[in-house]
Amino acid sequence: MTLTVRLDATLATALDRYCTVTGVTKSHVVQESVAAYLISALKPAATSGAKDLALPSRAFQAFADAGLVGAVDLGPLGSADKAAVRARVTARVTARAQARRTPA
Repeated sequence: MTLTVRLDATLATALDRYCTVTGVTKSHVVQESVAAYLISALKPAATSGAKDLALPSRAFQAFADAGLVGAVDLGPLGSADKAAVRARVTARVTARAQARRTPA
């Protein structure tokens, strides 16, 4: 589905800067924001027994299940933003791929 959204200049600039800094698309930010908004808005309805009208995307749910939504606690190393988490996951995946290629 395609959706057109009008943003004021301040919000559009903030979105552009955020996407540039984090390396995510505007579409991704809007999808995740709408999902988070709907989840938050539906919590009172869910507690009253009403069925959820919207569910988070499969991608959002997968990241949530993996513990990658929100702040990340790295123990003694402190916390990390998404870019740091992405770098760690990439390094881990690369190391596993190299281990599979290397004969034992």
